[in-house]
Amino acid sequence: MTKNSLNELDGKEWVKTTKSVWIDSENCKHFQSVEQMIETGILISSAPPREKLKKLHPATFSENDIKKLVNFFTKPGETVLDPFLGTGTTAVVCSELNRKCIGIELYEKWYEIAKQRVGMSTDDIKINLGDALTYLQKMENDSIDFIVTSPPYWNVLSKIDHKAKRERQQFGLSTDYGQNPKDISLIGTYEEFLDMLYRYFVEFYRILRKSKYVTIIVSDFRHKQKYYMFHADVAQKLEYTGFTLQGLVTLVQDNKKLYPYGFPTTFVPNICNQFIVIVRKVG
Repeated sequence: MTKNSLNELDGKEWVKTTKSVWIDSENCKHFQSVEQMIETGILISSAPPREKLKKLHPATFSENDIKKLVNFFTKPGETVLDPFLGTGTTAVVCSELNRKCIGIELYEKWYEIAKQRVGMSTDDIKINLGDALTYLQKMENDSIDFIVTSPPYWNVLSKIDHKAKRERQQFGLSTDYGQNPKDISLIGTYEEFLDMLYRYFVEFYRILRKSKYVTIIVSDFRHKQKYYMFHADVAQKLEYTGFTLQGLVTLVQDNKKLYPYGFPTTFVPNICNQFIVIVRKVG
């Protein structure tokens, strides 16, 4: 076994210290509400156990987190768009909260699961199968009240690491979305991937009503030996589009399993948080 030449920590302490969020449990006791935590730029994700259908997808987000965003940024009857719908979480939440929803999903497998979770499409909850960019380009100007989504994190799902093996591969669960040539996670280089995201953001700006908001849920990631600050690159592309950057919320996922990346020689973070990039159409 390779000797630890960096510090005096044992394996357990090493892994704990590589968490991407360090929480001061004593200070957290003083928070009286979720609102107080949001004011600090921190939000603890409170994800319920994933239901059987939702668990089939390799990258989902919590209904509880989406409820907070939809409740904050919309009123009943307004229209929410999620162009990377996945298994339909945004549509499920909008149905519960009396919001209209337009969801778009590229892969038929996830589209069918979304329909099962939501029920049949109605005038208020519309679930569409196909390429999101094509749909967006056909939508009317100034027709959407709020956009909430989590795009692919480039090709991060192509990695079969400790996490993928332990949490998905051994159970026969999907470790990627699929192989559709329209899938932007399959784009060759990171720069080309960001350029394609920018094309989506241009359409976001066009179809969003004035003074309304977009929230993009993303995570930073590593690819080979490089660390990518994906949230910052997404924010920059949104600003190039014309949006005004309103702020950033750190979504702490403190229940994630930790893995011994880099042990015992190199610091490699266990990423236990996402970022919610929040922008507004001011002009």
